[in-house]
Parts: sequence; C-alpha cells; structure tokens
Amino acid sequence: MNLDTLITPWLIWFLLGIGLAFLELYLPGFIVLFFGIGCLGTSGALLLWDLSLTQQILLFLTTSIASLLLLRKWLMRIFRGVSSDKPDKDFDDFPRGAHVKVLKTITPDNSGRIQYRGTAWDALADETIEAGDTVEIVRYAANSRQVFFVHKIDNTQRSRS
Repeated sequence: MNLDTLITPWLIWFLLGIGLAFLELYLPGFIVLFFGIGCLGTSGALLLWDLSLTQQILLFLTTSIASLLLLRKWLMRIFRGVSSDKPDKDFDDFPRGAHVKVLKTITPDNSGRIQYRGTAWDALADETIEAGDTVEIVRYAANSRQVFFVHKIDNTQRSRS
C-alpha cells in the first residue's frame, strides 16, 4: 500500500483542524478554534475539488479570517455566559443580617457553630450564646470567609423579621 494514498491533503487538513480545535481547550483567547474551522473548510473543499497548494493556503486563510470575524463575537457570548450588574436575588455573597440558629454554644473564648442555608458554619461572638438561640450574622470574622461573627438577637427583633 502506498503512503501517498493513505495521507491525502484533505486528511492532513482535517486532522490539523481537529487538532487545532482541541488545542483551543488549552489556550486562552478563543482564536485557535477559527484556524481549526479554516482547516476543516479547506478539507471539505478538497473533497469536492482538486486544489493546488497555493489555492489551499488561500482558502485556509480566507475561511479562517471569515469565521473569526463572523463567528467570534457570537460564540464568545455563548461560551462565556451572561453577566449582569444586578445581583441575583437568590445569591448573596455576604449574608449580613441573616437570622440563623446556633448549633453549638458560642463563647467569647471559643467558636461555636451556626446553621446557615442548611450548612454548619463556625461562628464567633463577643458574648455567650447558647445552642438553640437565634443570632444575626454581622460580618465575617477576621480575614476568614468561613467564619462568621454573630450577635444575639432578642425576641422583639425576631418578631419583626
């Protein structure tokens, strides 16, 4: 079997296009994919017509640049998702003011545990707060985003919220 019959120009362009498309997964910028599209376009044209090397390169460049100019903006919106300046009502990065239950007694010397959105979190306070009491999250403790600083709320505050 002759090697020229196994490795035809359309197959080379096709494999190069697939390789560039996969390479896009590892490189930032979202550019290499369009060169892969150019390779695949050239491969498809070679299945229909017999093109010289110069024609293949011109077709590759034309297809790559056209796909880059026509598809990049549209595909960037699809693959990057949608962002919004308005916060999502179901997502709050900082739960300030949330009223939560104390799971483990909190003392000024030792951290305790609170339950926020179904998960137990470490909590600190300036006063002793017994398990079962309701507290309000004031801020994160120190520089941690895993430990909350809380204060006890009295019954009048709890009935208003």
